[in-house]
Amino acid sequence: MNLESNPKNDLWAFREGRKSVAGTALLADLANVANSLRVNDKRLAISALVRSGEFESGIADANSPAQSHAEELTDALATAFVESASGNERIHFLLDKIGRFQLPQHLSISPPEGFAYYALHPHDFVRLAVQAEAGGNSALVIGIRSIGTTLSAIVRAALHKKGKKTARITVRPSGHPYDRAVQFSPAQLQTISEWRSGGADFLVVDEGPGRSGSSFLSVAEALVKAGIPHSRIRLLGSRPVDVNQLCAENARERWRRFAFLWPEPSVYTRFSNHFYIGGGNWRGVLFGGQSHWPACWPQMERLKFLSPDRRSILKFEGFGRFGEEVLSRAQVLAHSGFGCPAEDAGDGMVCYPVIQGYAPGANHVSRELLSTLARYGAFRAYEFRSPGAPPTQLPAMLGFNTLHEFGVDLGSEIDDLCTNDPILADGRMQPHEWIQPPHGSLLKLDAYTHGDDHFFPGPTDIAWDLAGAIVEWNLDRDASEFLVSEFRRISGIDRTHALSAFVLAYTVFRLAYFKMALSTVNGSAEEPRVSGAYLHYRALAEQQLREMKALNPPVLKTAVSLGSSIQPGTTA
Repeated sequence: MNLESNPKNDLWAFREGRKSVAGTALLADLANVANSLRVNDKRLAISALVRSGEFESGIADANSPAQSHAEELTDALATAFVESASGNERIHFLLDKIGRFQLPQHLSISPPEGFAYYALHPHDFVRLAVQAEAGGNSALVIGIRSIGTTLSAIVRAALHKKGKKTARITVRPSGHPYDRAVQFSPAQLQTISEWRSGGADFLVVDEGPGRSGSSFLSVAEALVKAGIPHSRIRLLGSRPVDVNQLCAENARERWRRFAFLWPEPSVYTRFSNHFYIGGGNWRGVLFGGQSHWPACWPQMERLKFLSPDRRSILKFEGFGRFGEEVLSRAQVLAHSGFGCPAEDAGDGMVCYPVIQGYAPGANHVSRELLSTLARYGAFRAYEFRSPGAPPTQLPAMLGFNTLHEFGVDLGSEIDDLCTNDPILADGRMQPHEWIQPPHGSLLKLDAYTHGDDHFFPGPTDIAWDLAGAIVEWNLDRDASEFLVSEFRRISGIDRTHALSAFVLAYTVFRLAYFKMALSTVNGSAEEPRVSGAYLHYRALAEQQLREMKALNPPVLKTAVSLGSSIQPGTTA
């Protein structure tokens, strides 16, 4: 089922992670980490480097006069990381210089996805820089903002350590994601001309390539336009590329004109004696035969390993502040009794215990289980509030996807997706995300990141998780009303009026997620599962749209009505 051969079929599954942060606050956070740097403390060095890359990208996008000093600071921190030195004197000097500028009131930053989600270790690009050496004695490094800012500083520092003459600039490609373009500034064109005359190599650095490859191509082709021969341009990315999957126009022919290099991930070496359970392989641990496996998008899975004694799962949760926030949430959930303990395992990895028990299914729905779901929702609504979060993109996502998938213009029906009380949702309420130990209460697994990654929903109303429970546990009207009334009784929050919109939004997001995943699993054993999941959510959404159109005003309804799914004689 090849729905994604044409990228115009893409629905909206990835949300815009860009947010506005006060320039002084971002600098203060960076200074707090940088001032704690110690020799050979890789954890703090990476944390400071990641924050500096975010700060520099925001400053550069704002055209702040502090940009040159921000670039020097990221370079200094990269040098400290590459050479295992503190560099404190230079770093403190630059922090002081930057602090004297009137920084922009708001900086626009986006999460460096490789450091936050995909286990891209900064040290991998140290090795990649050495691999990219072409024999010349100089190189101009061009980073593609945002994460390419940090990666380009690492490459420059690694080449400098090898005795190569280097310099660095960064660019922000613009335009449609599948057709990016780059305009070098006059100063950058002058720099490029000077380094071209000196016979330098030109290294374009970023994570990726992504789905289209157009960001890399836009920079490489802009260099060619500026007079740089193809042979002197190298693209440095984080993973191998199947050029036949790139969806920029004429991507295969354009891409093959340039040399592309990527590193082998070092984290696999560290865990070489563990069992790899990423890419959906965790299902082999939790389930029996593959016929019982839930669908997944393997390429979007977090890196995971099972320890040799099968007692621990090590999962990548992010470098720096990203991993720190996950550990903080894990501690809160463990203390509440809803989650299990977690420990920092280094290199952005977090260690969780393997919990013995069974995963309840939709046939285990009972008042006890629904009460647990309601208490969990009330707990998250209180503990994981996100005041000051940017406005939700859910109305735009739902409107776009329903129009393109079903030809339906929802109009004002999506207004209920806006909220004045955003929280960090769980985002994964499926039955297999819960486990019932032999003794004790039902526990929630994988509850720390999905409400705040690069997919929807982002900070939103707690109604998202209530809707997720209704859809994923296949709850009928009676069970849904019991869940919502229990949540209202425990939390004092009434979300009944908005729930039908959130049920539809949740379902439409899930169909978009799996429709987008289809192009990445063609011909694999995963394709039938992903195709089946897409068709399942699509059928639910179609039914929900019919019911929403028939009901005025909308009331609480779900996709199926099979009689009461609450079984009083069963327990969770």
